[in-house]
Amino acid sequence: MKNCCTIYAEMHLIFDNDFDVYSISQRLGIEATDCKIRKETQISPLTNKHIEGFWTLKTEEKKETDLKIVLNDLMSKIVCRLSEIKKICDENEGTVVFDIVPFFNSNHKPALYFEKEFLDVVHYLNAEIQIDMYVE
Repeated sequence: MKNCCTIYAEMHLIFDNDFDVYSISQRLGIEATDCKIRKETQISPLTNKHIEGFWTLKTEEKKETDLKIVLNDLMSKIVCRLSEIKKICDENEGTVVFDIVPFFNSNHKPALYFEKEFLDVVHYLNAEIQIDMYVE
């Protein structure tokens, strides 16, 4: 990754209950990149209880400086399933989190901006956006 910027994005559906997150792949017709029901997750040292269950869809890591390319890839996989994603979360008290992860050095900084179409999806799903930046 020297002299380059690498970016990937994830969409997490998170459930702080015993909802069977494995059923999401079948309902959406999309295989999760990672998925665990609550009893399969780590135990939090603060609460002494399992952390939330989750269903995650992750893009490939792309050697890009433009976030739009990565978000377009993620959106193309979910855009026709938004109402079902919302329904799953509403029925099971879940939340949606979009996680943006750029790796870059001081010579190649990523362009981090959000287009209206993506923000409309975030609003529709009542989602959060998290950005985890890594400088090499």
